[in-house]
Amino acid sequence: MLQNIRNNIQGAAAKFIIALIIVPFALFGIDSLFGGSGQVPAAVVNGEKISQGELQQAIGLQKRRLIGMMGDQIDPAMLDDAILRKPALNTLIKQQLLLQAADDVGIEISTAQLHSTIAGMPQFQEDGRFSQARYEQVLRLQGYSSSFFKELLKSDLTIQQLSNAVAGSAFVAGPELSRAIGLLYEARDYHFIKVPQAPYREAIKLSDEEISAYYQEHAKEFLSEAAVRYSYLELAEDDFFEPVSEDQILAEYQRLVEASSAQIEREAAHILIEINDDTSREDALKKLQSIRDAIVAGADFGDQARANSADAGSAAEGGTLGYTSGDSFPAEFEEALAALQVGEFSPVVETEAGLHLIKLLDVRQPEVASLDSARVEITERLRRQEAMPRLIAAVEDLKDLVFNAESLAMPAKEMGLTVKQSEWQKKSDSSGLFAFATVKAAAFNADLRSQGLNSEVFELTPEHFAVLHVEEYKKPETLPLADVRDQIVMTLSQSKAEVAAQAKAEEIRTELLAGKRAETIAKAESLTWNAIAAGKRGDLAVDTAIRKRAFAMPRPGAQPSVSVLNLANGDRVVLQLLGVNYGSQTNLELALATEAEKNAYRNRSSQDFSAYFNGLWKSAKIKIN
Repeated sequence: MLQNIRNNIQGAAAKFIIALIIVPFALFGIDSLFGGSGQVPAAVVNGEKISQGELQQAIGLQKRRLIGMMGDQIDPAMLDDAILRKPALNTLIKQQLLLQAADDVGIEISTAQLHSTIAGMPQFQEDGRFSQARYEQVLRLQGYSSSFFKELLKSDLTIQQLSNAVAGSAFVAGPELSRAIGLLYEARDYHFIKVPQAPYREAIKLSDEEISAYYQEHAKEFLSEAAVRYSYLELAEDDFFEPVSEDQILAEYQRLVEASSAQIEREAAHILIEINDDTSREDALKKLQSIRDAIVAGADFGDQARANSADAGSAAEGGTLGYTSGDSFPAEFEEALAALQVGEFSPVVETEAGLHLIKLLDVRQPEVASLDSARVEITERLRRQEAMPRLIAAVEDLKDLVFNAESLAMPAKEMGLTVKQSEWQKKSDSSGLFAFATVKAAAFNADLRSQGLNSEVFELTPEHFAVLHVEEYKKPETLPLADVRDQIVMTLSQSKAEVAAQAKAEEIRTELLAGKRAETIAKAESLTWNAIAAGKRGDLAVDTAIRKRAFAMPRPGAQPSVSVLNLANGDRVVLQLLGVNYGSQTNLELALATEAEKNAYRNRSSQDFSAYFNGLWKSAKIKIN
C-alpha cells in the first residue's frame, strides 16, 4: 500500500517472495493457526512448542509443493508422511530459531509493510495494478486463506530482514578478494588425448566358454522379476450417485444467489498523510482536513491524491488502490470503506500507516449464471455431496468385513460388490492399481501372502478406495542363458575394452612424463589431440569432466603434470597441464572487477549467515518427540 515501504522490498527479498508465489511456500509453522494444544508437541525449541498440527500442515504444504513441481510424474511413495516428516520438522525448527533470533534483536514487520509487499507482488497484479480478484484466485489455487498467507509472508519477511542484517556486516579483506579473483579468472594451458574404448570393444571376440563361465558366476544377477496375480474390490464415489430432485436444484441455486450477494468487492482510492519525525499527528490531521475541505468544495479527489498523497504508488493513479473483499487493508480502513456509498469519501481515518481520506469508487459482486446454465454443475455437485457420506460409510463397512475374512468373496457378497481379478503384474509395472505405491507394496508383502490375509482398504484418492488379496505369486527365477547372452556379451566386451583403453592411456601417460610431445604421440597412435590455450573454468567448448580435471591438476614443476581421466562412457583421456595463470584485479575491466567484488561479498555474506545460524543451532535447546 505504501510506496516508500514498497521501495525497500527489493533485490533478494523481492525475488524470494515472488518465488514463494510461483512455487508453493517454504514450510513454515504458525502456531496460532493450529490446534492440538493438548497433544505432545512435535518439538520444543528453546521452550517454544512446535505442535503436531503445525507439523501436519507443513507436511501437507510439502506434498502440494512436490505435486506442483512434478505433477502426474510424481512417485506416490514420495508423498508418504513418514518420509516427509523429518525434513518438514527440520524446516520448522530452523524457522523457529530464526524467528526467535529476530525477536531478540527487535525485528518486526508492520501491517503496513506487509500490505505494501502484497500490493507490490506482480502475481497479484493486473495491468500493473493490484487486483483483489487475482489475489484471491492465486491463494485459492495454492490452498491458502488470506490470513494464513499473511502469516507465512510475515515470517518470510522477518527472516529475510534478519538475514540482510547479518549479511550487511560482511567484510571482504583485500587478500581474500585477490585470491577470489585469482581463482575465478584463472586461465590454464593444457592439452589432452582421447583414448576411445569403442575400437577395442569392436575387436573383442568372446568364446562360448567365457560367456558360459560369466553366466554361471553371476547367475544371481540374471533373475526374472517377481510377479503376482490378485483379486480386488473397489469403491468409488460415482457408485453411490443417485438422482437429484428439482426441489434440491432450486434450493441450491437460491443458496448460490444469496452467497453471491455476500461476495461484495469494493474499489478504493485514498490520500495518505504520514506521521513521522517531520510531521506530527496534529499537523498531519490539519493538512488532511484541509484537503478534505477542498474536495468538499469541488476539488477533484484524484488531483488531490496526485499532489499530496504519501503513497506514491497509488498517488500516480489518482489514489486508486484496486478492489478489496474486506481483508486487503487494515481493519479501520476496511470498516470506513464499507460504510461509504459509491462516490462518497470518508472522514479522516487513522491506521498504522498514517492518516487516510478514503473514497469508494465502485462496488461489484459476482454474476450468478441462470438456472438453466447452472443446472448441470449444480446437479453434479449435489450428487457428489450426497454420495460422499455414503461412500465413507461403505468404506468403513468394507474395512470391518475384510479384516478377518479369508478372501474377498464374503465382503463382496455382503456389500453387493464384484470381485475383480488382475493380470500377472511385476514390480516394475505401473498400470492399473499398480500406479499406486501402497497397492504395489501390499501385493508383494510377504506376510500378507504367506498368511493369506486381505490387505487394508487403501484410499487411492478421496473418491476411490480399494482392497486386494494375493491369489498367486511367482518368485524370481534364473533366466536362461539364451535370454541374457547379449547382455553378457555387452558387459564382457565393455569391461575388456575399458581395460585395453586404460592400458593405452597409461602407456601415453608414461611417454608424456618422459618428455615426449602430445601431438607426436597422438599422430603415432591415430588418436585425437586437443590443445587448450588460456582455458577458463567456464569454457563450455571443453567437456565438463575434462575441464574440471584440468583445473584440479597440480601446477607443473620439475616433472610434467599428467593425469588419466575415466569418462562416464568408458573412454579414457590423458591430460597434460602446461601452465597456470591466476587472474589479477588490475588486469580486469572495471565491470568485471566490480562483479568479482560483488561475488566475493555475496559468498562472504552467505558464509557469515551460515556461521550465524550454526551458532544458533549449537546453542539451542531442542527436543524432538
